[in-house]
Amino acid sequence: MILNHSHGKDKEIRRLLSKSMLNMDPVTISTWMKYKYDPNGMFCILEDQKIVACLQTKERTLHYEGKKCKALILSLACTLPDYRQRHYFSQLMEAAMNYANCNHMLTLCYTNFPKILEAKSFQNVSKTKYYWLEMENWSQGDLKNVRTYRPEMNLFSIYTEFMKHFDGSILLNKNEFDEQIHYYINCNHRIVTMYDGDTLCGFAIYKVIQDHIEIEILMYMDSASIFDLLAYLSTRCKSVSFIVSQAERFEKLFPMEIPRSQGTVLARLSNYKLFSIWSGKNVHHAKEAFTALEKPMWNHMID
Repeated sequence: MILNHSHGKDKEIRRLLSKSMLNMDPVTISTWMKYKYDPNGMFCILEDQKIVACLQTKERTLHYEGKKCKALILSLACTLPDYRQRHYFSQLMEAAMNYANCNHMLTLCYTNFPKILEAKSFQNVSKTKYYWLEMENWSQGDLKNVRTYRPEMNLFSIYTEFMKHFDGSILLNKNEFDEQIHYYINCNHRIVTMYDGDTLCGFAIYKVIQDHIEIEILMYMDSASIFDLLAYLSTRCKSVSFIVSQAERFEKLFPMEIPRSQGTVLARLSNYKLFSIWSGKNVHHAKEAFTALEKPMWNHMID
């Protein structure tokens, strides 16, 4: 039996995550439940009088050449170990796509396993690049321009300015953005800001893993702020890793570093004819729709 919501099922969803998502510790699960869980967008499979699989979706706003439309984001999926290999994910996907066909212009997902969704008419519309930098003898930038985040700092202004360089992307409103910031803070991530004098010109969200720092979100107004950030982090770790969108030209900053491909943004149009009328472009599938954009996509903070 498929449920198209999970109202009143919070404890069951929490139990499902704890038994299925081995990469989520209890603190992360509690934080996810507080800031990312949405019973209205949760599709569940009920078997043996309990929830054995779920698919979390989120409604977000896609900005496309000055226009806005509602997009459905696939956020999280999991199945109890004893109930896997029963095609429950396919059933949940079919339910979510039927819902999207009636309510959203398109569906998006960021994933490291694209083949699963490509089999369901999703198409690769953008990729990410993964960098790993050794911090030994790092000599560029000025760590004095980096400050620890405080609530009165206006990170949202940097986010909106940064996103002006991209198109065909999810753009969060202030409340959605603040929810993301609270989520990261409560998952024991750290936030630092980069300044040019008294002018805020970037921020980074990262987590410390022993002597390594993994940057989750990186926004910047210029390359100087990136080098200042790395100067600051170099005093706190031996190596730094981060993911950037396909169009962010970090090869100009680190010409000796060879990034590897990471996650993929996949998209599916609910109705290509309707999308063509709305967008003013004659497209037949998602890849055409995003290739037609003059500006690149940005892949992060979509759910």
